[in-house]
Amino acid sequence: MNPIQAEVLIFGIHRTTAWWQYLGNHLGWARAVVVTDLRGEGDISIVDDFYEELGRLKQGATTNPNLLSQIEQEDVIARCRALRWLDAELARYMVQAMAVVMERLLVKVQPKIVMSFPIDRYVKDILARLAARKGIRYVELTASVVPGMSMLLERGHLIEHDLNPSEDLVERSVNLLATPSFTPSYVPRKSTYTRMKFLRTLGYFRARALAFRMIARLMRDPLNLHYIDAQPYLGHKCRWKDMRVVGLCDSQWRTKTEVVPQSRRVLFGLQLFPEASIDYWIRERELIDHENLVFEAARAFTEAGYLVLVKDHPLQFGFRQTELLDRLLALTNVVLVPYDVSGNELMQLVDTNFTFTGTLGMQAALLGKKSVATNSYYTNDSDFIIFRNRAQIAGLPQRVESAATVETGLKERQRRIIRKLLRGSIEGDFFSFKHFDASQPPASALMLAQNLGRRLQELVAQQNR
Repeated sequence: MNPIQAEVLIFGIHRTTAWWQYLGNHLGWARAVVVTDLRGEGDISIVDDFYEELGRLKQGATTNPNLLSQIEQEDVIARCRALRWLDAELARYMVQAMAVVMERLLVKVQPKIVMSFPIDRYVKDILARLAARKGIRYVELTASVVPGMSMLLERGHLIEHDLNPSEDLVERSVNLLATPSFTPSYVPRKSTYTRMKFLRTLGYFRARALAFRMIARLMRDPLNLHYIDAQPYLGHKCRWKDMRVVGLCDSQWRTKTEVVPQSRRVLFGLQLFPEASIDYWIRERELIDHENLVFEAARAFTEAGYLVLVKDHPLQFGFRQTELLDRLLALTNVVLVPYDVSGNELMQLVDTNFTFTGTLGMQAALLGKKSVATNSYYTNDSDFIIFRNRAQIAGLPQRVESAATVETGLKERQRRIIRKLLRGSIEGDFFSFKHFDASQPPASALMLAQNLGRRLQELVAQQNR
C-alpha cells in the first residue's frame, strides 16, 4: 500500500465509488481519498493487502494483540451478517487480517476524519474501532426522514448541531412528518404480494448468488462480503419453502382487530433483517438477537391481554424465513396482517407501537401513540418507552399501561422530536448516488457535498478543542 495522505478518508462500497469521489472533490477540503474493498475501485483498494495478511495468518503468523482483543473480535463477528455464519476459525482470521490492513491504512493516510455509509459489515466496523483508538471520528452518512436532507450518525446515534433549527423549519417539518399519511422516501410504494412474486424474487436472488460466486472467482476475491452476502448458505437466507408466508397472512385481520379495544392493541412492525440498524446501531450485543427478542416481546404483550398486530416490512417479502412468523402465530392473540396493508393504516388502529429502531417508532410518537423502542437516532427519554436490555422486555406491557397518554402536549412532543432530527440533518439529497453520472452530476449532489464539507469541518474543530 503506497503512502497517500488525505484529510478525509471515505470508505466506498459497490456502485458508489464515483459518487463518493465527486463528493470528496467538492467538500472544500484539501484532499479526500476513497478507499474500497473491491479490486480496482477507488483511490485505494485493500483487496491484495487483505489476502496477503490472511495468508500469513493461515501459515502461523501472529497479529498485534493490541489491535483487537479477543472480546472485540467476537463482537465484530457477532454483528456481521455474513461472518457469523462462516467457519469460526476463518471468520477470526478474516477479522485479524482486516485489522492489520486497516491499521496500516490509517497510519499511511493520516485522516482527520473518516466517513462512509452506515456501518453494515465487519470491514467498516473494524475501521471505525481503530479510528476511534486514534481519536479520529468515524461518521456515517445516510438519508434523513425529512425529504431532501441527509443525516450524520455515529454507530446509529445522531450527531447533532450546536445550533437549533429555525422554528419555521421545525413547523414545516412537523406539518409534513406528523401526518398519518406520511411515508419516508426509502419505504417502497404499494405492490402486490403473491406466490408468483415470491418465486420471482427468490429465483432472481438465487441466480444472482450464483453469478456473484463466479464473479468472486474471476476477481480473485472469494471472501469479499459483497459476494458472500448474496449466498444462500448464510443461515438467515430465505428458502423455497418460505413461500408459505403468503398463506400465513390473515385475510380476516380487520374482523379480529375490531373485537379488541384500541387501547389493548399493539402494532409490531417488523424491520429488515439482518440490518445495520439492528446489528450496529444497538450498543448492547444481547439486543441484536432480534428475532428471539421480538418473540419474547410479543409473548409478554399477549400474556398481558393485548392483541398483537404483526406487520412485516414490505422489503422482506421473499427474504423472511417463516420460523419467526410461525412462533409468533403460535401465541394467543397474534394476527399477521397482509403485506399490502400499510403501516400508516395500522397505526390508526392501535394506541401502542413496538419496534427496535424502525421508522414506525418515530411516526408512532409523532402521532401521539405510546412508542416502545430501543435507543435510536430519533428517541428521547420523554417521548418514548425505551428498553435498554433483554431483561426489560418482559416488563414492557406494564410500562405501557403506566405511561401517560399524550393529549394537550402533543404539539410540543412533535416539535421536540423534529427539532432533534433537524439538528442532525443537513440539506442535500442522499439518494443522489443512485444512477450517478460523473459527467453530468446532479445539483443535489453538489449541495450535499458542500454542506457536508462544512459540517465535517465543524466536527473536526470540536474534536480539536
